Amino acid sequence: MNDQLEICYLCGEPLAEPISDDHVPPKQMFAKELRKTNDLLKMLTIRTHESCNNSFGKDEHYFFQSLLPFARGSYSGNAALREAVDKFHSGSRQRFLMKMILGEFERHPSGLVLPNGRVAKRFQGDRIERVAWKIVRGLYFHHFGVVLPDEWTVGVTIIAPNERPPSHFDCFMNVVGNVQYGEYPGVFAYRFHKFIEANNLHYWAMLLWDRVIITVLFHDPSCTCRECLQPSTLP
Repeated sequence: MNDQLEICYLCGEPLAEPISDDHVPPKQMFAKELRKTNDLLKMLTIRTHESCNNSFGKDEHYFFQSLLPFARGSYSGNAALREAVDKFHSGSRQRFLMKMILGEFERHPSGLVLPNGRVAKRFQGDRIERVAWKIVRGLYFHHFGVVLPDEWTVGVTIIAPNERPPSHFDCFMNVVGNVQYGEYPGVFAYRFHKFIEANNLHYWAMLLWDRVIITVLFHDPSCTCRECLQPSTLP
């Protein structure tokens, strides 16, 4: 593991004060209730410039709150939801954000009636992609000690609970030697593989709260082929 390299994985520059410990994934995914009752001493942190880390703060809050409604039904997800509800009723500073996200749910998008009582959820795709890519960049640095570029062509897919995963996810899960990582898989787990035969295509899959799957695809930065992947596809 290469977390202690004296370089900021977000900007690629040597570390200099002020420095912060960046949780990968963001610490707020782990409900305080879980942090109090479970031994979570192995949460992954990587040292970064404080300013680099703080620049993602608002997007990380949106990422967390936007995906949290899908976490219901798991031990860790229910704990996070209870905490969010308590903050909402206590007049938390995040209350405005929570209200905005509730407004992203539509029962009749464009006048359509969805089957089985389903509702549609809109996303601010650029913010979701930015944080998903940040998490992958942190994990990549943790494993390989390599800084991935901030601006890069990536493909991001969100798979909600009870939704059929796309075919590319099924193929990825069938790769021989596909290993699961993550000290607390009930909150966050991930897998990755590099397809050398496909222009060094990297495939990362992350499981949040044992309920939401996010896949991130990107070409190896060393690859001379910079053909764009399909734009981010968010349900």
